[in-house]
Amino acid sequence: MKVGDLVKCNSLPGRQLGIRRHGILIAKLPKSIRVGRLTGDCFMVQWTDGARNQVREQYLKVVNKT
Repeated sequence: MKVGDLVKCNSLPGRQLGIRRHGILIAKLPKSIRVGRLTGDCFMVQWTDGARNQVREQYLKVVNKT
């Protein structure tokens, strides 16, 4: 998974189940030492509805690689 990939997210914590979103990875964020290494990488995602969110890699699936 890298910046520029088209991704989908089936659900995020705090969101209704069943909502599927598609977006593009626009930035890879640095890992936080406080949180720990086991959390995976975080990405900034630009969704097709115009919103931007910080999302952990475990919630994303690559649809189309760059």
